[in-house]
Amino acid sequence: MDELTKAKRRALYLLTDMDRTEKELRDKLKKSGYSEDTIARTMEYVRSFGYIDDRRYAEKFIDFAKGKKSRVRIAYDLQQKGVPRDVIDEAFESAEEWDEKDLIRTLAEKKLRSMDTSDPASYTKAASYLARKGFQGSDIMAVLEDLRSFECNDVYPE
Repeated sequence: MDELTKAKRRALYLLTDMDRTEKELRDKLKKSGYSEDTIARTMEYVRSFGYIDDRRYAEKFIDFAKGKKSRVRIAYDLQQKGVPRDVIDEAFESAEEWDEKDLIRTLAEKKLRSMDTSDPASYTKAASYLARKGFQGSDIMAVLEDLRSFECNDVYPE
């Protein structure tokens, strides 16, 4: 069996268990020791059948991650996977809109449920958790202040 046939089989095998970006597949083939020419021809082959499509990958990734991460973090993660910035922008344009402050509130409430909210450090931990998800500090602080004041009013009604 020639190298090209082996590379095509390897690419198809790599795509059976999960979608990959073009860069991820290219890197896997390179790591398997295939030549640049063989990799280029293999990429052309899988693209011709629609087995690899960075735009489709980005749209699916955004749809999956939008309930867990900020737009900024999602875009960063996609760039790390080798998706070009213009493709990411197009995928965001076609994605359903979502309110990040609502998402911050949902994630913060979930995080704080498992913490002792009488300890101010729990809000700091929640803020760090949300910052790692890529949300803006001002949005995080506004939501946490709102949750904290709501909790205080709940315990000590006016």
